[in-house]
Amino acid sequence: MITDCKTFCVVRYSEPVDDAAPKPWTMQQIAAAAGVSVTTVSHTLSGKRPVSTQTALRIRSLIDQFGYVPDAGARRLKSGRSGMIGLAVPDISHWYFGRIARGVEEMANEYDYGLIICSTSNSDPRREKRYFNLLRTRSIEGLIYTASREIGPTDELMSISASASPIVLADEVVSGLERVPSVTSLNSAGARELGRHVRELGHRRAVIVAGFEGLRSTIERVAGIRESFPDAVVVYGDFEVQSGYDRVDELLARGVEFTAVFACNDYMAVGAMRRLHEAGLRVPDDVSVVGFDDIDIAGVITPGLTTVRQDMLEIGRRSARLLLESLAAGTMRGIESVTLPVELVVRGSTAPPPAS
Repeated sequence: MITDCKTFCVVRYSEPVDDAAPKPWTMQQIAAAAGVSVTTVSHTLSGKRPVSTQTALRIRSLIDQFGYVPDAGARRLKSGRSGMIGLAVPDISHWYFGRIARGVEEMANEYDYGLIICSTSNSDPRREKRYFNLLRTRSIEGLIYTASREIGPTDELMSISASASPIVLADEVVSGLERVPSVTSLNSAGARELGRHVRELGHRRAVIVAGFEGLRSTIERVAGIRESFPDAVVVYGDFEVQSGYDRVDELLARGVEFTAVFACNDYMAVGAMRRLHEAGLRVPDDVSVVGFDDIDIAGVITPGLTTVRQDMLEIGRRSARLLLESLAAGTMRGIESVTLPVELVVRGSTAPPPAS
């Protein structure tokens, strides 16, 4: 029984419940209708033994039609495994982490695993300890962990890593745990392309609105931009819209001169654009602004935001695949980290600097 992670279910009925509604079929009924053994149905669901494509399609069609649901409790008693994996993200309501969660859920479904999603409130150690306990008690078979701020090898993470528990890092590599499999994006390469693009437009004075100072992605993105703008002023925010607004407000108050703003994510770029607009500065006529991530809003605001596109959905999918493959193999050994490509997307928020 899981006690550390609360699940709330809300069910609304527009009509009275029909007690006579047909119940999902059992595995025996599916097997009889498909003309195969119960074992063949089981192998189709688990993927442990090969089943002919035609037979598998017939079985899955019957399952879709008649609503067979595997008995998770019976399966756990028989195998000693929960059939569940966990995903720890800083804030599930955040668009960015929601995309990662969707990718994890899609892959878990393909492998016939359930998923528990836990919000760590921006990597709060007390919350994380509760969720790591799910792994220790085998309430979940493996964990996908996403950090959001500067975080080192905490006692909890080090303990899990040393025990060889199934864990995969998604989106961020945690310092001190470089040997733990991870799925990340080419942050340095994407930032380098942004820097070159803005430099080639003729800009020479730039500021960087970075994320959490010690976060690996922040360090990589700042380094990539500074290859083209070594003298760029760097200020740090928290990846939210308000911090982009506040950091630019502070730069303007200090009299820092710049014609380009590099925001280390799109949310902070939107906040920066808002503050520039309030100050009477036009984007991109007076100041060019770029972001990172390519969230949905980046392509619909005016002007459209020049940014680097990374695939958060694929980060989630690949992280889950690494974890589930290791569970199938019974070991984390040989599981290699993955680095996904990124793409520069040029829109209307960048232009040559003003002639003056």
